[in-house]
Amino acid sequence: MLKHKCLPIAAPLDQEDIHRFTELISDKSWIIPATVLLQVIPVTVAAHGFWKTRQLKTQLRIERERTKQMQIDRFRPGYHAGQPQPLADHPHHGLLHH
Repeated sequence: MLKHKCLPIAAPLDQEDIHRFTELISDKSWIIPATVLLQVIPVTVAAHGFWKTRQLKTQLRIERERTKQMQIDRFRPGYHAGQPQPLADHPHHGLLHH
């Protein structure tokens, strides 16, 4: 009962409609590529947006992990700003230095 009220009733195509469609396509054959192109453009834009979003999410994940590692290294003994500090106050300049 609900199905009859919600779905539009599509009339079957008669021979006149089929003939008119065939005539339109034969007279204006450029309609087919133009219609296909109009369908491809939104799909291409959506696919590009999906791919770009995925790349940016990966880049954000990498940056977050890098930030976490920098925070951890900040409190690691012997490290300063990601660079190891020498153990002695004045590092030796060579073996023969006296």
